[in-house]
Amino acid sequence: MSEVKDIFKPDNKTINQIFRDSDAFYHMPIYQRPYSWDKERVEQLWFDIVEAFKNNQEDSTLDSNYFLGSIVVVKNAKGFEVVDGQQRLTTLTILFCTLRDMGLDIAPKYKALIDACIKDAIEDKERLVLTTHLNNQANFEETVLNGVNLSASKKELENNRFLQNALFFKDVIHQSLKTDSEYFINDINAFVEYFFNNVTLIRIVCFDEGFAIKLFSVLNDRGLDLTPADIIKAYLLQHLDETKRESFIEVWKRIENTASLSGESVQSIFNLYLYFLKAENPRKSLQDELKEQFKGKNAQQIILDVEKYAKVVLEINSNTKDKDISLLRYVNHSIYWKTILASAIHTNYNDFDGLKLLLRKYYYQSWIAGGTLNRIKQTSFNIIRKVKNNEPLENIKSVVKENLDKYQFYTDFLKNENIYWMNWHKPLLLAVEYFQQDDREYIPITRDLHTEHILPKEWNREDLNWKDSFTIEDSSKYLNSLGNLTLLSGVKNIQASNRNFSGKREVYNGKGIDGKTSFEITKAILEDNTEWTIEKIQDRSNWMEGKIKTLFAI
Repeated sequence: MSEVKDIFKPDNKTINQIFRDSDAFYHMPIYQRPYSWDKERVEQLWFDIVEAFKNNQEDSTLDSNYFLGSIVVVKNAKGFEVVDGQQRLTTLTILFCTLRDMGLDIAPKYKALIDACIKDAIEDKERLVLTTHLNNQANFEETVLNGVNLSASKKELENNRFLQNALFFKDVIHQSLKTDSEYFINDINAFVEYFFNNVTLIRIVCFDEGFAIKLFSVLNDRGLDLTPADIIKAYLLQHLDETKRESFIEVWKRIENTASLSGESVQSIFNLYLYFLKAENPRKSLQDELKEQFKGKNAQQIILDVEKYAKVVLEINSNTKDKDISLLRYVNHSIYWKTILASAIHTNYNDFDGLKLLLRKYYYQSWIAGGTLNRIKQTSFNIIRKVKNNEPLENIKSVVKENLDKYQFYTDFLKNENIYWMNWHKPLLLAVEYFQQDDREYIPITRDLHTEHILPKEWNREDLNWKDSFTIEDSSKYLNSLGNLTLLSGVKNIQASNRNFSGKREVYNGKGIDGKTSFEITKAILEDNTEWTIEKIQDRSNWMEGKIKTLFAI
């Protein structure tokens, strides 16, 4: 019988082992995409690890190991070629360099550990080499590996994701060292010890590149047969005798149907329900958290309450005429505002309309001011608790203001010259649009909904007359600013894209096309202006800012 050849070998390894084993040298093949992790991913990684560390400090049975995922590599003469895991390995290396260069009070043995994870002292070579693009390795070495410029200028940060993320790490590390932070680290050395020796990755070493790529596809395209919802279903069923299981299954089927009608999965319904029950950040998996919540309770009563909650979620998701809910739909991390509103209906909160209005203002102020998940998370849980206790809206408003007061005020961001590139710019235009008429229904953000530059992107074409009113410096300042942006449908946007203002007015008015634009903020441009100048952009900016302040002031 022929011997079975090993084609891959998975090992669960700590961060220490991943980066300090004798063969721990990683390089990227040329087919890898450029490094792309952003602020949100960096913050999520940091705060998740900090949260696991704090859980473990409080209770040694919790998060004794924190699993960071898997990487797929191919063994070769250089060390390992990374097929899957480039983003995580690069981000971890950026974190090492930031910890090294921040001047923190880290013990010598841990400083040596950090240094060894960045560069091997014996072989005098980097642990991680990026070979995906010619300029990547130079940027990575000069601005991160060889020393992080922690006071880099705006210009130095441009187009350098490595350095940007190093500074994001610097900010969250500083935040975690403040005693009033919910993510306060009281012992940086204990944290470093936990990070390197309790945080783990599964390194899957393949001995054939073709198989490694195939394995990468399998790991990313296929999931487990059992979902957390399936596990919860089985857990509740085992606590019922056979006479009651049939009625339980019928209720479960109704929940599945309700979830489908509301555009949710059964698992997302249970996620919302867990947030409602717990009103704090879950520490364990969905199924483990729910098992804990359901322990010792009547399974039939539980499933009927989940069904009631699912119907509330359907009520929220199918409401296309409520402007507050319409605007909240555009906000990232919908699990928070949706849990709050569903919990309010579920518990008959006595000022639902006031709560809904406050949430619209809070989440948009946070979003516009650059807020990410970690900025809103704890405040959202605090609101859920107060809603469950039916506390007065003023108490909730105080919690919201306390959170907002910690950060730069959102109106400062409205004067940004590059609002077009902010992910909230289109929802903000829609917010103003909704309140220009009484019966405006929900407007989904689809490929057919376009942001129109009134002064067009190609304003300086020879066949256009914009050069009579604008210079290159003017266009740089005003092209992507709030006052120069409006909304159009896809067809009209294409028609209007690069015209003189008189031609744009014809398109907005529907001349020879498909009728006048339906967007009131665009009609106002048509009706109020016969020319488009710097002064007109400034006037419209002031008008838009005034409307926005009215909509979101608390």
